[in-house]
Amino acid sequence: MVDILQFVELVEPHRRSLDSPSPQFPSDDHRDRVSYPDAGDGMSVDIEEWYEGAGTCYSRDGTTFLDLFDTDEYVDCRKDNLFYPFASRNEWEVADFLLQSSLSMAAISEFLALSMIQELNLSFKNAKELRSRAEMLPKGPSWKCQIITSLHSTKHPIQLFWRDPVECLESLFSNPLFHDKLDFVPRRVYTAAGRLLHVYSEWLMGDSAWDIQSQLPRGTTILGTVLSSNKTNVTTMTGARVAHPLLLGLANIRMCTRTKFSSRVFLLTALLPIPQYLHPNQRMQGVLEDRLIHECLAIVLRPLMIAAEIGIMMSDPVGNVRHCYTSLAAYIVDTPEACMIACVRGKTSPFTMASYLEFGDDFRHPEHTRSVTLDQLASIKVDPNNLEAFFEACAKYRLNGVHAPFWMFWPHADPSVFLTPEPLHHWHKEFWDHDLHWCLAAIGALELNFRFAILQPITGYHNFPGGISNLKKVTGRVHCDVQRYIVGLIAGAAPRRFVIAIPFPR
Repeated sequence: MVDILQFVELVEPHRRSLDSPSPQFPSDDHRDRVSYPDAGDGMSVDIEEWYEGAGTCYSRDGTTFLDLFDTDEYVDCRKDNLFYPFASRNEWEVADFLLQSSLSMAAISEFLALSMIQELNLSFKNAKELRSRAEMLPKGPSWKCQIITSLHSTKHPIQLFWRDPVECLESLFSNPLFHDKLDFVPRRVYTAAGRLLHVYSEWLMGDSAWDIQSQLPRGTTILGTVLSSNKTNVTTMTGARVAHPLLLGLANIRMCTRTKFSSRVFLLTALLPIPQYLHPNQRMQGVLEDRLIHECLAIVLRPLMIAAEIGIMMSDPVGNVRHCYTSLAAYIVDTPEACMIACVRGKTSPFTMASYLEFGDDFRHPEHTRSVTLDQLASIKVDPNNLEAFFEACAKYRLNGVHAPFWMFWPHADPSVFLTPEPLHHWHKEFWDHDLHWCLAAIGALELNFRFAILQPITGYHNFPGGISNLKKVTGRVHCDVQRYIVGLIAGAAPRRFVIAIPFPR
């Protein structure tokens, strides 16, 4: 639950000033829409090139959060008590604390039964009454359950739990807590008049957003959809319970807000099924699981795909109505799931045409684009229902056997663009497994260990009094700390061109 007074304080001033709107939400000239004194990193900006004719406001009578709040069935009860169904703000704070705590229902009931708590005369006496009152609050997007049919037997029926992603995205887009944290117009930012340095600190400052906007009608607003999913163990050591949540976020929310966990900019949109197929071939079980994930993603994300094709009218936090197109900006997953999303097999790059035998090449391989994958699938003439034969035919292109990727129905969605790097493995683990070994070979293990050993200990950084060449079972944090030290330690001992080639984290 959130503090209702926050929404009132945020939205009402904007409602009262619609006749003289603030520069944050004008309808005519997008150049005055937002003022950016710097690029986000403290360096001054000399040139900002805004996309002409984007982000138009078509009307100012859209639906805000308070409008939805006022249409609730208990709106009459809230005229005298804003915190209904709770008696007061103090009671609401107690309920908010208990509902967001990790206490079980039994523990909450035990807490409410304490003599001191009963002296507060709360309107709820146990966890069941508390839960029933919480369910009387205005609700967000509702959940649905769908049974997925399969030609292949499973141990249990396949159930997909999901919410309408357009409603989830609209709830983020119209959230009054983000009223001054949203961008609407693609722009290019340079730090010098010669445009030698292009700054990328937001999604709308990137080339992809600019290119997508150029393919849409004039006046439209692009909403960057951010997806994230990962299998998560619900129980530890007992029960073997696993969940596969799908989260949805909005790339138009500025990065400084979007990266904060406390901002709650990601909404749980679906729980993807994890079935147990009874196919005798274990490899084919994996193929069926990958196909099921794509099928479920196609079902859940279908409303966003339609909105990305024809657009949808949405209201921003202060009620300005905009014609929005929901493009897929990013899909945040780990490396195995990225390969599954890109429809390639393991030990194959989901971004380029390189396989594991070519990862050491000293040149960049061509991108594994959307059109390349779809052309490869179209060239396979084997019936997809014949699992073994189709999987064998896919081996020529190192595809994983998925014949209908969900993103093939999403305009402008390209796995080589929306799949993001995985920092732990793509940056820090790669440095530890490869770059660090090059450094040891370049200046010698004895010399590099000595340089690490004499470093002055720094608070917040790992200290290496015994060097690094013999470290075992190191964590990603250690990888990152070594990476921060390495350039300064090899400078002067390794060739200049070698030092330049070693990546340094910011």
